[in-house]
Amino acid sequence: MSIEKSSVTLQAAATNAAAATTTGSAVDLTGALGLSGTARITNGATGPTVGCTFSIEVSGDGTTWRPWCSLTAGTTASTSYDFQWSLPAEILYARAVFAGNTGQDVTVECLGHKLADA
Repeated sequence: MSIEKSSVTLQAAATNAAAATTTGSAVDLTGALGLSGTARITNGATGPTVGCTFSIEVSGDGTTWRPWCSLTAGTTASTSYDFQWSLPAEILYARAVFAGNTGQDVTVECLGHKLADA
C-alpha cells in the first residue's frame, strides 16, 4: 500500500471581526486515512474582551455539522495561540470555525495534513 501526504488549508489567514464567525472550507475526507493540523489565533495590539474559540466540526454528509473539538484562545494583546488537533480515518468531512471574540478583531488560520491511499 502506498501512502500519499498532502497539505490542506481549512482556513487561510483572515480577520475574524469582534462578535463575528469565520467558517473555513469543508475538506472531503471520504478517501483519507486521517487529518491532523494546527490552528492559530492571533490577538492584535489590544486583546479581545473574550477570547476567540476555535472549533473543528465534522459531518457525515457535508451539510450537517457537529463539533469535534473546541479550544479558546486567551485575551493577551499581541499574542498568538496555537492549537493542535487530529481526526481519525472514520471522519468523512471536516471544517474549521472561529467565533466568540468580543471587543476586538483577531486573526485566524487553520492548516492541516491529510494522509490517504495513493
